[in-house]
Amino acid sequence: MGIEHGEVSISLKGNIIVVRNVGAFNEYGAQQYTSGIEAIVNDLQDTSFSILINNLEFLGGTPEAYQELEHYNVWLNQQKLIAKAMVITSNTTLDVINKLSPSRASQQTRSFDNEKDAMNWLQTLS
Repeated sequence: MGIEHGEVSISLKGNIIVVRNVGAFNEYGAQQYTSGIEAIVNDLQDTSFSILINNLEFLGGTPEAYQELEHYNVWLNQQKLIAKAMVITSNTTLDVINKLSPSRASQQTRSFDNEKDAMNWLQTLS
């Protein structure tokens, strides 16, 4: 039995990293999420990229999970990130993410209610 809470799947479609988060995350689940993206960014070897995050089944996180998210976003701001699209329907959850990860404010981000529109937007920027 793992100590991480929350499930994450990460894939790469061209230069777009696609993430799907399910459940409630603790710091170890958040580290699994951030480490997976960091590994792909490192594999891209200085190639520009975008990220699509599907949070339709995301249920939130512990304070430590959000601290990990902020640390990750600070790192992400130093990479060749083009844009980040988040698929989410809960404005409350989005407000919590934005409040507890203020480094996201310097990223080009946009929220969507479905993955198709999010992917189309990212593809126009790539």
